[in-house]
Amino acid sequence: MKINDPELYSPKNYQLLPFRFERIGPNSCLLVNEVGEHCYLNNHELEMLVNGSLEPSCMAFQKLYSKSFVYTEENNYSLRTFCSKYKARKSFIFDGPALHIFVLTLRCENSCDYCQVTRRNPDAKKYDMPLHVARQSVYRMFECPAKNLTVEFQGGEPLLAFDVMKFIIELSVEQNTHHNKNLQFVVATSLQNINEEMLEFFHQHDVHISTSVDGPEWLHKKNRPSCHSNSYESTLKGLEQARKILGHDKIAGMTTITKSSLSSSKAIIDEYVQLGFHSIFLRPLNMYGFAVKKESKVGYTSEEFNKFYKESLNYIIQINKCGFRLDEVNASLALNNILTPQATGYVDMRSPCGDGTGVLVYNYDGKVYPSDESRMLVEMGDNSLALGSVYEPLNNLISSKQLHTILQAGVAESLPGCSDCVYLPYCGANPIQNYSRYGDMIGHRTFSAFCQKQKFLYRNIFQLLEDSSNRSVFYTWLPNNRYSSYQGELNHA
Repeated sequence: MKINDPELYSPKNYQLLPFRFERIGPNSCLLVNEVGEHCYLNNHELEMLVNGSLEPSCMAFQKLYSKSFVYTEENNYSLRTFCSKYKARKSFIFDGPALHIFVLTLRCENSCDYCQVTRRNPDAKKYDMPLHVARQSVYRMFECPAKNLTVEFQGGEPLLAFDVMKFIIELSVEQNTHHNKNLQFVVATSLQNINEEMLEFFHQHDVHISTSVDGPEWLHKKNRPSCHSNSYESTLKGLEQARKILGHDKIAGMTTITKSSLSSSKAIIDEYVQLGFHSIFLRPLNMYGFAVKKESKVGYTSEEFNKFYKESLNYIIQINKCGFRLDEVNASLALNNILTPQATGYVDMRSPCGDGTGVLVYNYDGKVYPSDESRMLVEMGDNSLALGSVYEPLNNLISSKQLHTILQAGVAESLPGCSDCVYLPYCGANPIQNYSRYGDMIGHRTFSAFCQKQKFLYRNIFQLLEDSSNRSVFYTWLPNNRYSSYQGELNHA
């Protein structure tokens, strides 16, 4: 029996599939293609790849071929794989809004300096969502084609309008007998007003809780002062009560990083370990709306946050290596983008952007917004991004001129500074943030704090991935379904 030479089956030539690269050392380049696959080449290999002279028999070519950086006319399997991965990455486009944020009230007993809305007195019930607005909001939500719907309750403090929340949950469950969606309920609350009646209701309807613990007592009280009680003690009391009825896995914790937090990275993380959390979200400040007035008091530069974040992530990794599992949400979302083919569940990391296409916000007054950030702009006297009213059908809302304007600036692949960035497949356009901070929806990446933080995050993650002991830790963080309760809260205090 005659065996043909292997060269007979080797590709004679190859075609490049879209990719971007960044030089990360004197003789090393990081390549990331359109579907988020990555690899490293030295300068000579990159030059040969681009000019078409890379030998198909070499290890670098085989790696590139297996990850859909190149394809051959003789065997277009790599091209077909690339198309399949791209479709999976962009699958969110077909779903429509899956995250629905209900702003139940502006009432709150805390006066956080970084809060983006003008809080109202806990007794000012005129700032609660009327039931007729709540009903119409639920009807609009069920007009969305997405099979999986996350219903998130925000405020103010949404527990102060528990009757409205209860009405929405029960109406949603009733409506779902006709629509057969997968519903997930999430409450963003300080837990300071939680009681047994609420918790029993949450247990009955599988409601998740997202709460804020900003660190040790002195820091939490400084960041989140309360007019009625010790905010730290009240939150921890509510946390203990909630865990008894709901269990630990139904309650996620996050900390908003202020200027006061920057020198206390280990103390913040130690607090989360002591409280028994297995996930922490180190949330950078988002200076929208009312929070802009306090920026000089609580704000910091991108460089200061990045230094804090790097120290914190290294410490979290060491805690994991010592046997206590604790993931960090920013890093976990980045790892999901780098190491899995799954579409991101985080609306700010999408292109086309998730504003209005991945999330809708139903304000207490009946106005509908394409994101929480656009609602915050009202606090600065700008209501230009409201899509309409809950009394208008969904088709009218998502075809409004406001959303059309947002989406024109919402495709990162077409934006200057984004289109040639190696991290583009992991990032988003963020037009409303650009509009809020810089006055237009395109923005300028040189001055963008969001861009600086994202690039730093991914560069740091890629560097950490080179250590096999770090990879072992990171792989335990990967199943990203536990971050569903953060989808809206990632940008909200």
